[in-house]
Amino acid sequence: MITEYLEDRWPKMSEETAQQRAAVRLFVERFNAAMSYMALLRADEGSEAEAEAREALVAGMKSVDAFLLEYADAQGPFFFGDNFAMAEEACAPFALRLWHVLPAMRPQHSPAALLEEHKLDRLKAWLEAVVERPSVKATAMAPDEMVSSFASMVERMKAMAATAK
Repeated sequence: MITEYLEDRWPKMSEETAQQRAAVRLFVERFNAAMSYMALLRADEGSEAEAEAREALVAGMKSVDAFLLEYADAQGPFFFGDNFAMAEEACAPFALRLWHVLPAMRPQHSPAALLEEHKLDRLKAWLEAVVERPSVKATAMAPDEMVSSFASMVERMKAMAATAK
């Protein structure tokens, strides 16, 4: 919602068509829904739940890659080519956590390796461009702090689940 307010207040998307603006909003929704890795972190290593969560993440990655291939600028790396815009602004915090937290806590499920394994080149280029953008890095929590925070949160969630049984 904040990014939409900013776009309304200081429109840089005004040059885009209504169809392109709609595609960005759909992309943001798809990315946030499809790229969830929390189930992987919450699952016991080697469990069926972990395997299912990995498959769900890979399916989500494939869906987002296909969306980028169909609706985003083919030259990339961002949704609108070289222009870092609302799609990236809205997804950057989630992309950063995916990129740093998942491989630190579950190295066998590294997003970079999964993207490479499944040949999801458009999504890989997009994610790398987003997480390496200087403004994203400058405004984000340090990766080690991000990982520590998530590790504590996952432990609390597992403890709550264990007491609820």
